[in-house]
Amino acid sequence: SAPRPFAPRAPIPVAPTPAACSGAALLAHIAALANEGKSSDARQACEQFLQQHGPHAQVFYWLGLLSDVEDQAAQAQSFYRKALYLEPQHSEALAHLAALLAAQGDAAGAQRLQERAARHERSVHSERKQ
Repeated sequence: SAPRPFAPRAPIPVAPTPAACSGAALLAHIAALANEGKSSDARQACEQFLQQHGPHAQVFYWLGLLSDVEDQAAQAQSFYRKALYLEPQHSEALAHLAALLAAQGDAAGAQRLQERAARHERSVHSERKQ
């Protein structure tokens, strides 16, 4: 007999791969790799995330941090700025970019970022009181 075109088929078991992970799971995976010192694996996971999910502040922050660790200050600065473009009050990106600018002698730029972070912290704190 001819196969029926809409006959139910047994599902093919597929092992979940990082590529099939949700965005949140992949972010956690990136954080774990970075914290374990697996910079190239973390960087690869960041690229994978960006391909699958598009621009994301936390991923650009991790890329900035990874670049910072590898003494690639200009690249780190670029990634931190991308994170802040997407999420202007990203506290970690603000702090790391401020530290990077201070280390490069841009005290005024660092101070502006620190003030921005402090303003955000005050507004979050006052919202919690209400």
